Amino acid sequence: MLQSIGSKLSLSNSLPQGLFSVSWDLDGTFADTSVDLARALNQTRAEKGMGELPILDVARHVGKGAKWLVQNCLDPGLDPDEIEATVQRFLAYYLVGCSQMTKAYPGVIEYSRALRAAGIKQALATNKPRRFTERILSDLGWNSLFDSVHCGDDGRAKPDPEMLNHCIQSLGSRAEQHLHLGDTPTDAAAANAAGCLFLGVRWGMDGGEGLMAEGVEPLFASLAELAAHMETL
Repeated sequence: MLQSIGSKLSLSNSLPQGLFSVSWDLDGTFADTSVDLARALNQTRAEKGMGELPILDVARHVGKGAKWLVQNCLDPGLDPDEIEATVQRFLAYYLVGCSQMTKAYPGVIEYSRALRAAGIKQALATNKPRRFTERILSDLGWNSLFDSVHCGDDGRAKPDPEMLNHCIQSLGSRAEQHLHLGDTPTDAAAANAAGCLFLGVRWGMDGGEGLMAEGVEPLFASLAELAAHMETL
C-alpha cells in the first residue's frame, strides 16, 4: 500500500491542481509523541505522590500547550505559582526523553518523501517549543524532510494564522497553493484564518473527536485514505 501511495504521487495528475506546498502539524499528525509526553507527565505526578495516568488519558489533552496538559492531568486547582513550577518540572522531564519512544505514524515518512519527489515543498508547523522540536527532528533523522520548521515559541502560535503565513512565505508559496495537515480544531482554525486548504486526520491524539465536534470534514483515518482523496481534488 505504501509503495502504491508513493508511485501514485510520482505522477503529477494525482496531486491537486495548483498545489505547491504542504505543512504538517507534529504531535498527533506527523508523529505519535504520546508515550514520551505521558512518561514526563507521570514523572511529574510521581513527585507529588500521584499515581500514573494511562497514555490515552494524557494524549487526549495534548495540543493546547504544557500548561493545559499539567492543569488537566494533575490538579486544576493548583495556584498560579505552583502551576508554573510544575509546568517547568514537566518540561525538564520531557526534554530529557522527548524522542525516546516518539515515532512517525504509519506511512507518514513515505508519504512525505513521495510529496517531495513530486516537487511539493514541505514545512513543519507545530505549537511545540523549538527546543523540543529540534531535538526530536535531530534524534530521529527527520530534518531533511522539511524545507522549513515553525514552532510555537517563534511567534504567535496556532490558531493564530501567523505561523502558517510564515510557512507559506518561507516556502515561496501562496495561501491558495498551500495545504495544512492537522489533527485538532487548532490546526483547522489556523488554516482557515490563513486562507489555505486544510485536511484533518483521525489517527492523532484524540482520534479526531475534537475535529468531529467542530464539524470539520472530511477527516482521514489513514494515509491511504488521504492519498486517495488528494487524487479527487
